[in-house]
Amino acid sequence: MTLEEQFNRLIQILQLIDSEPWQWDAADLESKFNVSRATIERDIAILRQWGQIKRKKGKFGLAEMKFLPTSFTPPEALALRIAGSTFAEQAGAGYRDALATALKKIDQVLPQRISAEIRRAHARVAVSQPVVREFSASVYQDLQNAMIHHNPVDITYFSRSRMEPSKRRVDPYGLTFKIGAWYMVGFCHLRQGIRTFGLDRIKWLRVEDKLHFRYPADFDLQEWLSKGWQLQAGGEPTEVVVRFAPSTASWILGGQWHPTQRIDKQPDGSVLFRVIVSGYQEILYWVLSFGEQAEVLEPAPLRVAVADAARKMVGIYDAPKEGTVKLI
Repeated sequence: MTLEEQFNRLIQILQLIDSEPWQWDAADLESKFNVSRATIERDIAILRQWGQIKRKKGKFGLAEMKFLPTSFTPPEALALRIAGSTFAEQAGAGYRDALATALKKIDQVLPQRISAEIRRAHARVAVSQPVVREFSASVYQDLQNAMIHHNPVDITYFSRSRMEPSKRRVDPYGLTFKIGAWYMVGFCHLRQGIRTFGLDRIKWLRVEDKLHFRYPADFDLQEWLSKGWQLQAGGEPTEVVVRFAPSTASWILGGQWHPTQRIDKQPDGSVLFRVIVSGYQEILYWVLSFGEQAEVLEPAPLRVAVADAARKMVGIYDAPKEGTVKLI
């Protein structure tokens, strides 16, 4: 028996135990692989020494939180490295240490030459990363545990709109990373509705581990988030229609801006961008970022809000202030 044959059999044993835990004993494995009992017992001893399996009443199961070894092609390893390191920077304290450890393990299982090539390739890839609003790692971990066990949490929350702290009880339904920050989505007992809470604005948190909430069967985090432009998902869904000038049309056509978007080309080269969202504030800022290249057609309240913001901007820039540098 070669080392390669033994290694292949060890992998197959792990795969069998993974697919049918606590169903296989030594006699079953002996028959399955057509080897002696002594050979199977040696294999089992190796796997137990590695911490991969446990034996209970003669049957075998995988040890908790152990994963089967795998292999990566160089492109796969590079993709994991780029995705992992990028997300580690974006996600902040919640995942930074765990991702750093995972990337180190990927490097360790690769041949040294391949690992060196991947590190060189990674050094030549730059990904723009948004600024992360830092938060307490313990708050993140406590929220994860509360979600898993369906425990409500009591928080002291500093709301930007009111600029003062408030005490809330929240049933945490999920966590989402959007526009450079982590948010909790959950049912707020104070407001009697689903709300989002920035983790960086949670100043105090306690998990009520003696209490449990019922996760609503009809709630889907991704579906709920898709109702807003970014995070604002309250209110009635409304169709927004924006006309983009021909000079910006190709940029709009090439982007995946929202799950509900529809883009129609016009004879003059412009495009009509249609999307269904709840709440106007976030999409208002997005439209304003295109300046005179974007015109809101519907709904009327959003069109009025954009016009009002534009007038205020003109008022700011209309009269040159003392010391203003004149551009030629």
